[in-house]
Amino acid sequence: MAALKGVKTLDMVNGEITKVAYEGSEYERVEGDAKVGDLVLCTDVTWCDATEGAFYLSIAKGPVIVDDVDDKYRYYSDVYTLFRKKPTRLKVGDYAKVVDAADHRGLAEGDFVRISEDDESDIPFYCDVLSGELAKNSVWMREKKLAHATEDEVKAAKEAEAKRSIEAKWAKIGRKVDEYKVGDIVAHANSVWFRNSGLGEVAAEYKSGIGPIISAIDYDGYLVKYDVPTSKLTLITPVEARFDRS
Repeated sequence: MAALKGVKTLDMVNGEITKVAYEGSEYERVEGDAKVGDLVLCTDVTWCDATEGAFYLSIAKGPVIVDDVDDKYRYYSDVYTLFRKKPTRLKVGDYAKVVDAADHRGLAEGDFVRISEDDESDIPFYCDVLSGELAKNSVWMREKKLAHATEDEVKAAKEAEAKRSIEAKWAKIGRKVDEYKVGDIVAHANSVWFRNSGLGEVAAEYKSGIGPIISAIDYDGYLVKYDVPTSKLTLITPVEARFDRS
C-alpha cells in the first residue's frame, strides 16, 4: 500500500502536527487504540520498511499498516501518532455509504446514496439510493446510519449512476446499450475514416469489425461507408421513430 499521498498539514502545536487533511476530510490527532480508517504517522521505522514521517492507513485495530514493500505490521503506541477523521454533518448533494440498514428492508450496509433533502428533523436525510436492491428508490435516513463516502467511492457511485441512466435510456426503446439498427440516425466523430464529425445512417449492424457500418458524408464531400466504434457514436433517432420510414 505504501505511504499515503496528498496528506496535508492543517495545524501544528509546539512543532507537532495536530490536524491534517486527506481526500477531502479533516483528521484530528487522538489518543488510544486505532480504528480501521485512522491515519498513522510513523515516528520510528527501524523495525519495518515504512517511511519515517509518512502517513499510512490503519487496516485493522492495533493499528496495522501495510508498509512500502507490502508487508503488514502491527504498530506500537510509542512509535506512531494517530489521527482520526473529524465527523462532519452530511449536506444536500453529498454521497454517503450506508453503515446501518437495520430499519430499511431492501437496503444493505455498503449501499450508496445521495442526499437530496435535509429537513433537520430526527430523520433528516431524504436519500436517492444509487446501488443495491433499492437502487432508483428514495428513503428517509438518520444521520448515524450513514457515513461520508470517500473520493474513490463517490467516483464509483457516479459511474454506476451514469451507467444506469444510459441503460435506462436504451431500455426505453427496447434495446441494450449501443445496440444500433439499420436505419438509425446517428452522430459520429470519426477522424480516422470520415476525417470529420457529423450525422450519418446505420447501413449495417455490428456483426464483426469494430462497430456498425455508418453511411455519411466524408471530409471531401463524398457519401461513403465505414465501420465506426460505438464509443464514437451517439444515437439521434432510432429507425422506429423516423417519419420518413413506414
